[in-house]
Amino acid sequence: MKIGVVILNYNGWQDTLACVESVLGSTDAPAWVIIVDNASSDGSVRWLRHWASGAMEFALRELGAPASCPKPLPLVEIVNGEAPPPGSVVLLCNAANKGYAAGNNAGIRLLMQWGADAVWILNNDTVVDKDALGAMRTRLFSKQRPGLCGARVCYMGTDILQCRAGGKANPWTSLSYLDGNRYHTAEALRDAPEDVEQSLNFIYGACVMASRAFLETVGLMDERYFLYSEEQDWAYSAKGRFDFAYAPDAVVWHKEGSATGFSSRTINARALYYLTRSRALLAAKHMPGALPTVCLSIVFAALRMVWRRVVTA
Repeated sequence: MKIGVVILNYNGWQDTLACVESVLGSTDAPAWVIIVDNASSDGSVRWLRHWASGAMEFALRELGAPASCPKPLPLVEIVNGEAPPPGSVVLLCNAANKGYAAGNNAGIRLLMQWGADAVWILNNDTVVDKDALGAMRTRLFSKQRPGLCGARVCYMGTDILQCRAGGKANPWTSLSYLDGNRYHTAEALRDAPEDVEQSLNFIYGACVMASRAFLETVGLMDERYFLYSEEQDWAYSAKGRFDFAYAPDAVVWHKEGSATGFSSRTINARALYYLTRSRALLAAKHMPGALPTVCLSIVFAALRMVWRRVVTA
Protein backbone atom coordinates (compact mmCIF):
# COMPACT_ATOMS: atom_id res chain seq x y z
CA MET A 1 0.00 0.00 0.00
CA LYS A 2 1.51 3.31 -1.11
CA ILE A 3 1.27 6.24 1.31
CA GLY A 4 2.44 9.62 0.04
CA VAL A 5 3.30 12.50 2.37
CA VAL A 6 2.75 16.20 1.70
CA ILE A 7 4.59 18.79 3.82
CA LEU A 8 3.87 22.43 2.99
CA ASN A 9 6.66 24.93 3.59
CA TYR A 10 6.31 28.69 3.72
CA ASN A 11 9.26 30.59 5.19
CA GLY A 12 9.89 27.80 7.69
CA TRP A 13 12.67 25.59 6.35
CA GLN A 14 14.07 24.85 9.83
CA ASP A 15 10.80 23.28 10.99
CA THR A 16 10.36 21.59 7.64
CA LEU A 17 13.70 19.83 7.84
CA ALA A 18 12.95 18.47 11.31
CA CYS A 19 9.56 17.24 10.07
CA VAL A 20 10.98 15.59 6.94
CA GLU A 21 13.76 13.89 8.88
CA SER A 22 11.24 12.42 11.32
CA VAL A 23 9.06 11.12 8.46
CA LEU A 24 12.07 9.56 6.74
CA GLY A 25 12.84 7.75 9.98
CA SER A 26 9.47 5.97 9.92
CA THR A 27 9.41 2.24 10.50
CA ASP A 28 7.10 1.95 7.49
CA ALA A 29 8.67 4.02 4.75
CA PRO A 30 6.41 6.36 2.78
CA ALA A 31 6.18 5.84 -0.96
CA TRP A 32 7.00 9.51 -1.60
CA VAL A 33 7.56 12.63 0.47
CA ILE A 34 6.64 15.86 -1.31
CA ILE A 35 7.89 19.13 0.13
CA VAL A 36 5.77 21.88 -1.38
CA ASP A 37 7.36 25.30 -1.13
CA ASN A 38 4.70 28.00 -1.25
CA ALA A 39 6.86 30.75 -2.81
CA SER A 40 8.95 31.32 0.33
CA SER A 41 11.00 34.51 0.57
CA ASP A 42 13.49 33.32 3.22
CA GLY A 43 15.72 31.21 1.00
CA SER A 44 13.91 28.01 1.95
CA VAL A 45 14.50 26.30 -1.40
CA ARG A 46 18.23 26.97 -1.22
CA TRP A 47 18.41 25.58 2.31
CA LEU A 48 16.38 22.50 1.37
CA ARG A 49 18.83 21.76 -1.45
CA HIS A 50 21.72 22.35 0.95
CA TRP A 51 20.18 19.87 3.41
CA ALA A 52 19.80 17.20 0.72
CA SER A 53 23.49 17.57 -0.15
CA GLY A 54 24.43 16.44 3.37
CA ALA A 55 26.00 19.73 4.41
CA MET A 56 23.67 20.42 7.35
CA GLU A 57 24.06 17.52 9.78
CA PHE A 58 25.35 19.77 12.56
CA ALA A 59 22.53 22.27 11.98
CA LEU A 60 20.00 19.43 12.15
CA ARG A 61 21.31 18.36 15.55
CA GLU A 62 20.99 21.96 16.71
CA LEU A 63 17.36 21.90 15.54
CA GLY A 64 16.72 18.70 17.45
CA ALA A 65 16.09 16.72 14.26
CA PRO A 66 17.08 13.05 14.32
CA ALA A 67 19.03 13.18 11.01
CA SER A 68 17.58 9.78 10.26
CA CYS A 69 18.36 9.41 6.57
CA PRO A 70 21.76 9.01 4.90
CA LYS A 71 22.95 11.83 2.71
CA PRO A 72 23.53 13.07 0.17
CA LEU A 73 20.12 12.11 -1.11
CA PRO A 74 18.53 12.95 -4.43
CA LEU A 75 16.04 15.78 -4.01
CA VAL A 76 13.81 15.32 -7.05
CA GLU A 77 12.55 18.62 -8.41
CA ILE A 78 9.30 18.24 -10.32
CA VAL A 79 9.24 19.59 -13.84
CA ASN A 80 6.88 17.44 -15.91
CA GLY A 81 4.96 15.60 -13.17
CA GLU A 82 6.34 12.13 -13.95
CA ALA A 83 6.46 9.78 -10.97
CA PRO A 84 9.92 9.51 -9.38
CA PRO A 85 11.14 6.19 -7.95
CA PRO A 86 9.42 4.98 -4.76
CA GLY A 87 11.07 6.38 -1.64
CA SER A 88 11.95 9.68 -3.30
CA VAL A 89 11.93 13.04 -1.57
CA VAL A 90 10.40 15.52 -3.97
CA LEU A 91 10.61 19.30 -4.03
CA LEU A 92 7.70 21.11 -5.68
CA CYS A 93 8.06 24.90 -5.94
CA ASN A 94 4.87 26.91 -6.34
CA ALA A 95 5.20 30.19 -8.21
CA ALA A 96 2.98 32.04 -5.73
CA ASN A 97 1.60 31.59 -2.23
CA LYS A 98 -2.07 30.86 -2.78
CA GLY A 99 -2.63 29.53 0.72
CA TYR A 100 -2.68 26.34 2.72
CA ALA A 101 -5.28 24.51 0.67
CA ALA A 102 -3.77 25.37 -2.73
CA GLY A 103 -0.28 24.47 -1.56
CA ASN A 104 -1.32 21.08 -0.23
CA ASN A 105 -3.53 20.40 -3.25
CA ALA A 106 -0.52 20.77 -5.55
CA GLY A 107 1.18 17.90 -3.73
CA ILE A 108 -1.98 15.81 -3.44
CA ARG A 109 -2.60 15.99 -7.18
CA LEU A 110 0.83 14.58 -7.93
CA LEU A 111 0.47 11.75 -5.42
CA MET A 112 -2.92 10.81 -6.83
CA GLN A 113 -1.44 10.86 -10.33
CA TRP A 114 1.36 8.56 -9.15
CA GLY A 115 -1.07 6.02 -7.70
CA ALA A 116 -0.95 6.71 -3.95
CA ASP A 117 -3.51 4.74 -1.90
CA ALA A 118 -3.61 7.50 0.72
CA VAL A 119 -2.08 10.92 1.34
CA TRP A 120 -0.70 11.98 4.72
CA ILE A 121 -0.81 15.77 5.13
CA LEU A 122 1.47 17.19 7.82
CA ASN A 123 2.06 20.73 8.97
CA ASN A 124 5.74 21.50 8.60
CA ASP A 125 5.94 22.35 12.33
CA THR A 126 5.25 18.74 13.35
CA VAL A 127 7.58 15.89 14.23
CA VAL A 128 6.28 12.33 13.98
CA ASP A 129 7.00 9.16 15.93
CA LYS A 130 8.63 6.42 13.88
CA ASP A 131 5.52 4.22 14.12
CA ALA A 132 2.97 6.95 13.35
CA LEU A 133 2.65 6.30 9.61
CA GLY A 134 2.03 2.58 10.04
CA ALA A 135 -0.44 3.08 12.88
CA MET A 136 -2.47 5.63 10.92
CA ARG A 137 -2.50 3.53 7.76
CA THR A 138 -3.66 0.46 9.71
CA ARG A 139 -6.41 2.35 11.53
CA LEU A 140 -7.62 4.17 8.41
CA PHE A 141 -7.98 1.03 6.34
CA SER A 142 -9.54 -0.96 9.17
CA LYS A 143 -12.68 1.09 8.60
CA GLN A 144 -15.51 -0.10 6.40
CA ARG A 145 -15.50 3.23 4.54
CA PRO A 146 -11.92 4.58 4.92
CA GLY A 147 -12.02 8.35 4.80
CA LEU A 148 -9.83 10.42 7.11
CA CYS A 149 -7.57 9.44 9.99
CA GLY A 150 -5.94 11.52 12.69
CA ALA A 151 -3.29 10.88 15.32
CA ARG A 152 -2.62 11.56 18.98
CA VAL A 153 -1.26 15.08 18.54
CA CYS A 154 0.78 16.45 21.45
CA TYR A 155 2.28 19.86 22.08
CA MET A 156 5.92 19.83 21.06
CA GLY A 157 8.23 18.29 23.64
CA THR A 158 5.43 17.25 26.03
CA ASP A 159 2.95 14.46 26.66
CA ILE A 160 0.10 16.99 26.82
CA LEU A 161 -2.39 16.59 24.00
CA GLN A 162 -3.48 19.17 21.51
CA CYS A 163 -6.10 16.73 20.26
CA ARG A 164 -7.16 13.15 19.75
CA ALA A 165 -7.40 13.08 15.93
CA GLY A 166 -9.64 16.12 15.62
CA GLY A 167 -12.68 17.62 17.25
CA LYS A 168 -16.21 18.79 16.85
CA ALA A 169 -17.45 21.86 15.00
CA ASN A 170 -20.83 23.49 15.53
CA PRO A 171 -22.34 24.27 12.10
CA TRP A 172 -24.64 26.89 13.67
CA THR A 173 -21.74 28.96 15.00
CA SER A 174 -18.72 27.72 12.97
CA LEU A 175 -16.89 27.41 16.29
CA SER A 176 -15.14 24.21 17.24
CA TYR A 177 -13.15 22.46 19.92
CA LEU A 178 -10.40 19.83 19.80
CA ASP A 179 -11.14 16.53 21.49
CA GLY A 180 -8.82 15.72 24.40
CA ASN A 181 -7.21 19.15 24.42
CA ARG A 182 -4.84 19.53 27.41
CA TYR A 183 -5.24 15.90 28.45
CA HIS A 184 -2.12 14.13 29.63
CA THR A 185 -1.32 10.97 27.70
CA ALA A 186 -2.49 8.61 30.45
CA GLU A 187 -5.85 10.37 30.63
CA ALA A 188 -6.21 10.46 26.85
CA LEU A 189 -5.62 6.72 26.49
CA ARG A 190 -8.36 5.74 28.94
CA ASP A 191 -10.99 5.98 26.21
CA ALA A 192 -11.27 3.42 23.43
CA PRO A 193 -10.54 4.83 19.96
CA GLU A 194 -14.06 3.86 18.86
CA ASP A 195 -15.52 6.06 21.60
CA VAL A 196 -13.30 8.98 20.61
CA GLU A 197 -14.31 8.58 16.97
CA GLN A 198 -17.96 8.91 17.93
CA SER A 199 -17.27 12.41 19.28
CA LEU A 200 -15.51 13.70 16.14
CA ASN A 201 -16.98 15.46 13.15
CA PHE A 202 -13.68 16.64 11.68
CA ILE A 203 -10.02 15.56 11.63
CA TYR A 204 -7.38 18.14 12.57
CA GLY A 205 -5.63 19.49 9.48
CA ALA A 206 -2.12 19.60 11.00
CA CYS A 207 -2.01 15.79 10.73
CA VAL A 208 -4.56 14.01 8.57
CA MET A 209 -4.35 10.93 6.36
CA ALA A 210 -6.90 10.83 3.54
CA SER A 211 -7.78 7.75 1.54
CA ARG A 212 -7.71 7.76 -2.23
CA ALA A 213 -11.45 6.99 -2.30
CA PHE A 214 -12.14 10.03 -0.10
CA LEU A 215 -10.11 12.33 -2.33
CA GLU A 216 -11.69 10.99 -5.50
CA THR A 217 -15.23 11.33 -4.10
CA VAL A 218 -15.14 14.44 -1.91
CA GLY A 219 -12.40 16.25 -3.84
CA LEU A 220 -9.39 18.33 -2.88
CA MET A 221 -9.40 21.14 -0.33
CA ASP A 222 -11.45 24.20 -1.21
CA GLU A 223 -8.82 26.79 -2.12
CA ARG A 224 -11.04 29.74 -1.33
CA TYR A 225 -10.25 29.40 2.38
CA PHE A 226 -6.55 30.30 2.01
CA LEU A 227 -6.00 29.49 5.71
CA TYR A 228 -8.16 27.75 8.37
CA SER A 229 -11.44 25.78 8.27
CA GLU A 230 -10.31 23.50 5.42
CA GLU A 231 -10.65 20.43 7.64
CA GLN A 232 -14.20 21.32 8.71
CA ASP A 233 -15.12 21.95 5.08
CA TRP A 234 -13.73 18.55 4.08
CA ALA A 235 -15.71 16.87 6.84
CA TYR A 236 -18.98 18.64 5.97
CA SER A 237 -18.47 17.90 2.28
CA ALA A 238 -18.09 14.18 3.02
CA LYS A 239 -21.78 14.15 4.07
CA GLY A 240 -21.43 11.00 6.13
CA ARG A 241 -20.16 8.89 3.24
CA PHE A 242 -16.83 8.08 4.90
CA ASP A 243 -15.58 7.00 8.33
CA PHE A 244 -13.33 9.22 10.44
CA ALA A 245 -10.64 7.31 12.32
CA TYR A 246 -8.40 7.92 15.33
CA ALA A 247 -5.07 6.11 15.69
CA PRO A 248 -4.01 6.49 19.35
CA ASP A 249 -0.72 4.69 18.71
CA ALA A 250 0.28 7.33 16.15
CA VAL A 251 2.03 10.11 18.07
CA VAL A 252 2.76 13.46 16.46
CA TRP A 253 4.24 16.49 18.20
CA HIS A 254 3.09 19.92 17.03
CA LYS A 255 4.75 23.29 17.54
CA GLU A 256 1.38 25.05 17.66
CA GLY A 257 1.17 28.24 15.64
CA SER A 258 4.61 28.07 14.06
CA ALA A 259 3.23 27.36 10.59
CA THR A 260 0.35 29.86 10.72
CA GLY A 261 1.40 32.54 13.20
CA PHE A 262 -1.60 31.77 15.40
CA SER A 263 -1.75 29.78 18.64
CA SER A 264 -3.73 29.51 21.86
CA ARG A 265 -1.16 31.74 23.59
CA THR A 266 -0.53 34.50 21.04
CA ILE A 267 -2.49 36.69 18.68
CA ASN A 268 -1.67 37.70 15.13
CA ALA A 269 -3.90 40.20 13.31
CA ARG A 270 -3.36 38.60 9.91
CA ALA A 271 -4.11 35.11 11.21
CA LEU A 272 -7.18 36.40 13.06
CA TYR A 273 -8.44 37.95 9.83
CA TYR A 274 -8.12 34.67 7.94
CA LEU A 275 -9.70 32.71 10.79
CA THR A 276 -12.72 35.01 10.85
CA ARG A 277 -13.01 35.06 7.06
CA SER A 278 -12.80 31.28 6.79
CA ARG A 279 -15.45 30.66 9.42
CA ALA A 280 -17.85 32.98 7.60
CA LEU A 281 -17.12 31.22 4.29
CA LEU A 282 -17.68 27.82 5.91
CA ALA A 283 -21.11 28.91 7.12
CA ALA A 284 -22.07 30.51 3.80
CA LYS A 285 -21.15 27.31 1.95
CA HIS A 286 -22.70 24.70 4.23
CA MET A 287 -25.22 26.48 6.51
CA PRO A 288 -26.31 29.70 4.79
CA GLY A 289 -29.39 29.94 7.01
CA ALA A 290 -27.14 30.13 10.05
CA LEU A 291 -24.96 32.95 8.70
CA PRO A 292 -26.36 35.72 10.98
CA THR A 293 -25.81 33.54 14.06
CA VAL A 294 -22.38 32.56 12.84
CA CYS A 295 -21.34 36.17 12.30
CA LEU A 296 -22.39 37.11 15.82
CA SER A 297 -20.54 34.15 17.34
CA ILE A 298 -17.42 34.96 15.32
CA VAL A 299 -17.41 38.58 16.53
CA PHE A 300 -17.90 37.42 20.10
CA ALA A 301 -15.13 34.83 19.84
CA ALA A 302 -12.72 37.33 18.28
CA LEU A 303 -13.37 39.93 21.00
CA ARG A 304 -12.97 37.31 23.71
CA MET A 305 -9.71 36.17 22.13
CA VAL A 306 -8.32 39.69 22.05
CA TRP A 307 -9.42 40.30 25.65
CA ARG A 308 -7.76 37.14 26.93
CA ARG A 309 -4.48 37.67 25.09
CA VAL A 310 -4.09 41.44 25.27
CA VAL A 311 -6.11 42.90 28.12
CA THR A 312 -5.69 40.13 30.70
CA ALA A 313 -2.19 38.99 29.65
